[in-house]
Amino acid sequence: MSKYFFLGLLSLGLVFTGCNDDDDDDDNTPGACATPTDLLVDDTEANSVTLSWTSTGSAWTIEYGETGFAQGSGTEVTADSNPFTVDGLMGDTDYDFYVRNNCADGSSSYAGPLSSATDNPIVGEWEAYDVGGTLSGAGVTEINATFMSNQQYEVFSTQDGAVTEFSGSYTVTGNDVAGIYEITLSQTTPDSRTAMGIVQVYSASPDSMWYEVVQTDPALTGVTPPTVSGGFGSTSGGFFGNNLVQKYLRVE
Repeated sequence: MSKYFFLGLLSLGLVFTGCNDDDDDDDNTPGACATPTDLLVDDTEANSVTLSWTSTGSAWTIEYGETGFAQGSGTEVTADSNPFTVDGLMGDTDYDFYVRNNCADGSSSYAGPLSSATDNPIVGEWEAYDVGGTLSGAGVTEINATFMSNQQYEVFSTQDGAVTEFSGSYTVTGNDVAGIYEITLSQTTPDSRTAMGIVQVYSASPDSMWYEVVQTDPALTGVTPPTVSGGFGSTSGGFFGNNLVQKYLRVE
């Protein structure tokens, strides 16, 4: 009798042990709605950021907002591809992004935040469709400009049939009045000089850009650069009107 009772306890212990092992396996079922990993920024433009991640899913939710936003208060978009481009963003702005996996039986936790900044809208290639009255009167017929994300620029100007290259570095600051930025150009080719002014990019297809700058070093007597508050045509307090305003289309 004692022998059989001992064997019975041993068998019962094996049964409970087997049940616990099965439960542990269920908790690690591969089909669980897994949180995306390896969240990356693939590309940035003035009004968009392209994200990619590692996930077994096929549908995701991306929540985003300006850097530091409280999660749950951001903008949500449904992503049906990976990579996915989040568009409609503001230029020259820092954003945080979160991504979660959407499964048939629920959603995963969010991966993130991943921080990224959009490019300044001026970055890209531009072709003038209006060089402005002053330059036109001086024989300038064509201007092609490229502003790079590393804050270098190249400009090719055609005047009386001859093409001249201008290059150097630039800085863009402020966005206080209707999307107008201050711009400073530090030219190094063909000679060294500085120009200051204002620039604004209008989102369209293609984008357009208004641009008004004047030389400040060496200074030109009686000439002062336009201001953000004064808007376009405000060089020297408006003396030149819109004759110094150059207008461009983005080369796509």
